[in-house]
Amino acid sequence: MPPADPTRRVAPHRRYAKKFLTLPDELLTKISDAVAPKDLPNFRLTCKTLANVSAKHFGEKRLAHRRFVFTEYSMRGLIDMTAHPVFGPCVKSIMFGTHWLTKDLNVLMDALKKHNITDDAEAMIVLRIYDERRVERAKFYVQHLQRLLSDVIANLERWGSKITLGIFDDIQLGLQKKVRHVRAYGSGREIKDLPFVRMTPAPRVSLQVIQNACRFVTFRPERLVLDLGSEEMDIDTEIALCSFVLNAVGQLRPAIDTIITTRYAHIGIIPSLRLLELKQKYNSDQDSCEPMWCSVSLHIFESPLRRAILSAPFRRLSIKSCSVDIDELIMILQAFAATLQVVELIDVYLWVQNKYDAGGCIRPVLCCLKDDLQLRNLILDNVRAMHIDYSDGIVIAKERSWSQQTIGQILDVLIDHDMYAWDHSESEDENEDGGEAEAENEDEGEAEDEENEGDNGANSWSRRERVLRRRAQKAKALALAVP
Repeated sequence: MPPADPTRRVAPHRRYAKKFLTLPDELLTKISDAVAPKDLPNFRLTCKTLANVSAKHFGEKRLAHRRFVFTEYSMRGLIDMTAHPVFGPCVKSIMFGTHWLTKDLNVLMDALKKHNITDDAEAMIVLRIYDERRVERAKFYVQHLQRLLSDVIANLERWGSKITLGIFDDIQLGLQKKVRHVRAYGSGREIKDLPFVRMTPAPRVSLQVIQNACRFVTFRPERLVLDLGSEEMDIDTEIALCSFVLNAVGQLRPAIDTIITTRYAHIGIIPSLRLLELKQKYNSDQDSCEPMWCSVSLHIFESPLRRAILSAPFRRLSIKSCSVDIDELIMILQAFAATLQVVELIDVYLWVQNKYDAGGCIRPVLCCLKDDLQLRNLILDNVRAMHIDYSDGIVIAKERSWSQQTIGQILDVLIDHDMYAWDHSESEDENEDGGEAEAENEDEGEAEDEENEGDNGANSWSRRERVLRRRAQKAKALALAVP
């Protein structure tokens, strides 16, 4: 074989690659920071140099929020990750699946029939495999799970990280009620080689395992998350939750925030920020509903937890992209009357009982905001009165934000003039027949100039109040003129 020609040109990509790796580590680290999370694994596999410089970035973007199941393989992997000197401090939240292989023989027999497994010998093999997997996990649960999870929490505590712990529904109903399996590390090994999967949820058991491990190492997570998926909160799960987040006298522990999500609802109980948050859950798979049909309520909880929430000193109430019962909203506002400072209602539908008197149904809410609370900020954006016979609801207020100095004045306008003061009638107010619009042109021009300098629309409400007063005087004069 003839010797290589030293003058032969090297391929450009190889020549530049060698130069690229001679860059200082600081520059290589900045380059790795710009790599998309989905491309980081391939970036790290390029060579050892790039794997080393991108380790921390890989941990922050790919390992910060991870899901696991209570099996030996999954827990061993979690221990290795949390003990790693680079990846361990990157972990921010750990969620554990709630489903176990079912032991209900009737469910398994129905599954055998559905999958056309009619041969008795084949059916016995499948049932035996199911039983072996279930017994293996139950044995691990009794003998090793508590110790391994305690080791995980001890690793996290050693790094001084603020950690979110929680449970998630790993088998959920997606679009058109199709079963969707939420993947977690090691979840595939348990169901490997099974012709079908039939599982049963056990959120209470999973939550108790986490609580016992935290108690064993005296660790308190910064946040507790219950992602119940398509399941609802049952009484056993709520009892386990109460023992975790309530103190001896039945009050919320101020050091633990709690997030509870069902299929459509998201309830955030956040004592650290003194915030209660009710909103529609964001679903990445587009399994969502219109806000008017997404009802969020504290009545999904039993009395102990609901009473603890309503007795907490929350300063801020945020309700977004959902519908709320009017009576419950008033109850929540009155419960926090002594401490509430900020109320934020965005894309909220208030269901009314009388479709012919929406104003009368909404008036108690406005009176409660005005008379029972001492607010510093009130935000109403796309708040609508809703009835089954309304197509899309009646807009009460849209893109409105008021400070403490103007809240009382604005609520007076809304209360005194009823539905005429609602934002849905603004175009009617500005285009009335009989020359009133022409008489108001000058005032409207001045008000529009002032509105840009005023308190987020307070001047526009002053203008509308003048229009509404003229309308009321005109209606009164017409009524007196009728024989």
